[in-house]
Order: sequence, then C-alpha cells, then structure tokens
Amino acid sequence: MTPVVTFPETYWNQRKLSRRERTALRDTAAYILQPEHGRGRAVCACGHLGKGSETVALILRKDGTAGTLGTLRCGSPWLCADCAPLKAQQRLERLQTLADALVASNGKMVSITITVSHGRESSLMNVKNAIETASRNARQGEPWNRQKKLHQVIGVLSAPEVTYSHTNGWHFHIHHAFLTENSGNPEALGSWFVQRYLRYLEKSGFTADIRSQEVSLIRDPRNYIRYLRKGVGRITNDVWNPQKDVTRQRKHLYPFDILQRASGSEVMKKLWREYATVMPGTRSCVITRSIAVRLNIRHDDDCVKVDHGCTAGYLPASIWAALVNRKKTNVILSLLEDQGVEAWQQINSLAHAFGAAKLVLSVELEDEQRQEQIPTSRFEHRPSAAQIAGLALHLKWHLSGKERNGEAIRVALDRERGHAVANGLAFFPPKIRDVLEIYGNDGVYPSASLPA
Repeated sequence: MTPVVTFPETYWNQRKLSRRERTALRDTAAYILQPEHGRGRAVCACGHLGKGSETVALILRKDGTAGTLGTLRCGSPWLCADCAPLKAQQRLERLQTLADALVASNGKMVSITITVSHGRESSLMNVKNAIETASRNARQGEPWNRQKKLHQVIGVLSAPEVTYSHTNGWHFHIHHAFLTENSGNPEALGSWFVQRYLRYLEKSGFTADIRSQEVSLIRDPRNYIRYLRKGVGRITNDVWNPQKDVTRQRKHLYPFDILQRASGSEVMKKLWREYATVMPGTRSCVITRSIAVRLNIRHDDDCVKVDHGCTAGYLPASIWAALVNRKKTNVILSLLEDQGVEAWQQINSLAHAFGAAKLVLSVELEDEQRQEQIPTSRFEHRPSAAQIAGLALHLKWHLSGKERNGEAIRVALDRERGHAVANGLAFFPPKIRDVLEIYGNDGVYPSASLPA
C-alpha cells in the first residue's frame, strides 16, 4: 500500500542562516562568478546602489527581517543566499492559498519524487535534462489525457532540488505534487506516471531504480506545501556545529553548503560554477492559469507587489557604497533586526562610523604626500599552519577510521572557513604542505621551517 505521509516540521528544524551569514555567502557567490571582463550575473550586483539612487532606505519587514530600498536586488532563488529566503516566503504565501482552496474543495494530493541513477562522473546538466525531459514526456500525449480525465486532474506542481554527494556526485530530483478532485485516485495516477517516466528515461539512455521513485498520499496538503517551497535555502550544520556526526552530515551537501566551502577551495569553486551554470532559470512551484481557474485563485505571479514593512531611516548613497565595499552592510542590517526601528539613531551613527573610514585614506602632509592604507587583515581571516595543525590534532581523537588524520585536517579547515563566512571575512587557508608537516610533528614546527 502506498504510504500516507504528513511531512512534519522536521525540515524546518534545520539551522537558519543569520543575516551576517547570508550576506557573506552572497558576496562569496559574487566573487566566484564575477568575470574578468564584461557583465557578470545579477547576484554580482545584488545589494549595490541602484542607478540614480541618492539615498538608501533601511526597512524592517513584518517577519522581522531587514532589507533595503534603493539598492539592486537580483531576486535569484538559486544563487543568492540573501534573496532566496524572501523568494521562498513569497512562494509559500502563494502555495498556501492553493492548499487552502484544495482542502476547501475536498481535493486530493499525492507527492511523487523522481530521480535517476548517477555517479561522480555524471554532469549536473545531463542528469537534470534527463529527468526533466522524461517527466515532461510522461505528462504528454493521449495516454496522459485519458489519465487526467479518469482521475479529474486539477494540475501538477513541480519543485526541483539538487544536492551533491562526495560519493555519488550530483543528485538532481524533482518533487511533484499531483492535484486531483475528490473522485480521483491520485495514488494510482502516481504509480502510472512513475512507470511511464521510467520507460521514457530508459529510451534516452538512462536508468533508475523503481525503489528510488517515491509515491506518497498527502494527508494534509498545507503541511506538505511548506516542504515543497524549500528551494535552496537550507544548509547543514557541518561547519557551524562540528560536534555533530561529521561522517553522516557530509553525505549530502546542499548548494549553499558548497558555496560556504568554496572560500579557499578550488574543488568547491568548480562545483559552484557548474551549479550556477545549470540551475538559474529553473522554474519551481508554478501555479498555472489552469490550476488557478479550477481552484478559483490567482495564478502564479512573481511580480506581485511585496509589502515592504516599516521604514527605519535613510542613509546617503556614499555611506552605503562604503559599507558595501567594506563588507559591513550585514552588520547594519543585523543590528536593525536585533534592535528594531527604535534603535535608528544608534544604527545611523554606526553606519556613518563605518562608512567614513575609507579603505584608502589620503593624507596630505606639508613636506610630502603619502597614502596610508587601513590593514586589509581587518577583513581577512588567515589562520596559520600551526593553528590548523593544532586544531586537527585535537579533533582527530573524536574521529574514527583509517582516514581520521586527513579527516581531522579537513574538519579543522572547515571550522576556520565557517568562522570566516560567519563574520563576513575573506578566508585564506595556509599551505596544506606546511599543515601536514606540523601535524606529522605533533603540532611543533620542524626546526628547518620555523617562521621568520
């Protein structure tokens, strides 16, 4: 019998990213994707001053998150850690209306998750194209039309998701929600669809285990909708809470996990660039016009007017530009979220204090002119090889297995990288050769390699 699931709130027990972490991840994405010449992706300009803006308004939304008016927003639910939560919230509000209308009309819903067999050599683009094409073909033609009529199908929602495994590579999959009227049998429809999907997948040269395709009747559509809207906003605790079972947690990396590790890691940078090439533009949870008509709701509209909430105050464009350059916008917005609009005077004073200290101060002297630079170390995190080796030696006793020495060094680097990302700093790891040498010498510098 097909299992009945209620999708409890366990998904949302994942640790939420703070404002500081979201902004730092957005800046990391912009740094990685910024081309040497020409225009980069929209995320590269997110948070910067809009054309012709003389002031930037700081706002506090009803959900307690801070934002700005007068700055550029990329609105990417796939690449931008700052825009993804807002897009997910907008998506949830639309889908919640759909779920309420479905329940009111005594409609039914079934969850169908489809995937494909893959390995580390499989490219994300090939896996994604194979699944999307087979799914689309399975929902076309006269056989599909007969099933729609038989089960009184209202429509289909699709929510693509992607993770990465060190063992099996990219894991792209789609969560479908099939909506039917009360007289329909969505479980039978889901089983029929999976069988047809697998046949089309095989025709295109791919294979999939039928046991990996899931069909589940949804008891409460309103709870499932909260799961369906997730997008890419989740992140594991591998870096932020290293006390957990590291072996279990590194089994799957979500997109922002990859981005988090990309600072100082060429392998993760390459994975993020591949993801950024394939996923943007992928549509998710679209409420089509036909669904809207059947349920008597408004169809999907990403241009719907957003409630901007309460305006805390305004900052001059020059001050905001300086805050962007110094990577301090997250500090100002975090303070607004913590203290509220009542603390505007304190927020305004701090913003001007940060913005007034430029990265390069021109100091004119009577006898000569010279440039005095603020040390860049304020904006960087450069742990020494001895620090990484010492931390790894401490961690290795909490690990097991033959590879615990290499694992300890990896975890130590991830912890330092996590500290940098959490504080909006650029991460510069030491040479791994030096770390290995000190680690092998029980944390002591060999006499031939003592630092000057």
